[in-house]
Amino acid sequence: MQNFMLERLLERISVSKYQRNFILKGGFLIAAMVGLDTRATMDMDATIKGIPVNEQTVRRMFEEICNIELADKVTFSFRSIGEIREGDEYTGYRVSLSANYPPMAVPLKLDITTGDKITPKEIEYRFKLFLEDRSISVLAYNLETIMAEKLETVITRGDQNTRPRDYYDIYILAKLQYSNIEPGSLKAALKATVEKRGSTAVVKDYRKIMNAVRNSEVMQKQWYNYQKDFEYATDIVFEETCDAVVQLMDLLADI
Repeated sequence: MQNFMLERLLERISVSKYQRNFILKGGFLIAAMVGLDTRATMDMDATIKGIPVNEQTVRRMFEEICNIELADKVTFSFRSIGEIREGDEYTGYRVSLSANYPPMAVPLKLDITTGDKITPKEIEYRFKLFLEDRSISVLAYNLETIMAEKLETVITRGDQNTRPRDYYDIYILAKLQYSNIEPGSLKAALKATVEKRGSTAVVKDYRKIMNAVRNSEVMQKQWYNYQKDFEYATDIVFEETCDAVVQLMDLLADI
């Protein structure tokens, strides 16, 4: 039900006056790329461009989107908004909504950022609806920027990463979308990402870092727990996900 409601919300965004300001990213986009049976997600992530991003403007945007009526018998209500902080660093806003389809009320969360570096630029993405034979058009991260951000994250966090889904995402995207990855664009996206995040020197040491990750009992345990929670990861050995990271980085080094 969560995915259906997120989809209903996304269609409202696609017909709203904010359709050119809202750029889809994150797990919901990855799930659309690889299939719901191979990637679970519980929320939506997006970056905003072209309008000021503060608590008032984000609140107004989603209040207006919630008021859009479509012929799906679903209504949305705005619940709350708060800043997202990682340590002392401001990273965006978390918006809480309620999707109502009587007698059900499904809570939804959206993480909103701004100023993200998308290389070369966002794309027009045809989002195939899960339960209908049609698609809607939304702005979204390109595949190379998704991969670049994931690669930078797993390498810089090393064996301190607490999100095994980052490894899964790299593995499954490399497996199912490899033919759609343009190596030159991926290298440019990774370069832009590490420069923006100040991690160029760390990422160059990817082989040593990934070797430590591969041999980390903590990381192995986290992967085991992830497999227990998500059946689609059951047959994937953690070392295979590490191999996917190294193989992609080796590919970029050869360009």
